[in-house]
Amino acid sequence: MPRDYDRSAVPAVHNLREVAPYREEPGFEQVVFRGVDQTIGFSRIGPEKADGEPHTHPYEQTNMLVEGRLDFLVDGDRVELEPYDTLAIPPEVPHTSRAVDGESATLLAFWPLREDRLDGTAYQEEFPDP
Repeated sequence: MPRDYDRSAVPAVHNLREVAPYREEPGFEQVVFRGVDQTIGFSRIGPEKADGEPHTHPYEQTNMLVEGRLDFLVDGDRVELEPYDTLAIPPEVPHTSRAVDGESATLLAFWPLREDRLDGTAYQEEFPDP
């Protein structure tokens, strides 16, 4: 369901390299950007990121690798992504990723509006506080 926004603040441009990370841990940092009813995760994944256990979400996640290479585990199958490869993960399908061969990678993840990430978009003045 679309949310309210400040029409006078649109268009607003945000350089995600300049936004403080919403999540930050060794080998992983993520900035979150939102639209009216969608969310983007801009993630930098490094070789020092610990292998994570596969996880699921109740919504689809679409990924596009911008740079580097990533090894994705999706529903038990491994696939290696190279720049501009795009991968859709349906709802409730277990998945995780890691960097390949000591490289760092940049990934865009597209989700519907995620209530659990709205606090990471407080820098966006075009949207009222969640």
